[in-house]
Amino acid sequence: MRKGHIFENELAKIIDHLNKTGIHAHKNHARRTVDGTYIEGEPFDYEVFAHGRLHCFDAKECHASRWNLSNAKLSQIKHLLNCKRHGADAFFLVLFTPGRVKKFDVELVRNALADGKRSLMPEEGDDWDWTELRQ
Repeated sequence: MRKGHIFENELAKIIDHLNKTGIHAHKNHARRTVDGTYIEGEPFDYEVFAHGRLHCFDAKECHASRWNLSNAKLSQIKHLLNCKRHGADAFFLVLFTPGRVKKFDVELVRNALADGKRSLMPEEGDDWDWTELRQ
């Protein structure tokens, strides 16, 4: 199975459920030509509009005890910071196997990189409960 596919499948179920309950949620997709040739990547993976607030995030899987910050692309950080500056909840959502999901605010990631950190531990992120989006 391709890397990140398990988490992507779980998030697809959450997105489907949120849309059925009247909340708008979607996965962004890369731009491609009709024949599938890659043109440009998406700025980040997901957007959820819930209760007057935009939630923007990029999803990652981590099979180690620390999340390697090289997996946070500078273009993703830039776009997520732009969203945060306009009031969005913007973050990286990381699945640490087995089954711990952590939310790393984009400013935390940017600051960690600026400080020369190469990785973040799960304890440095916040627990993420998708059901909060329904409330």
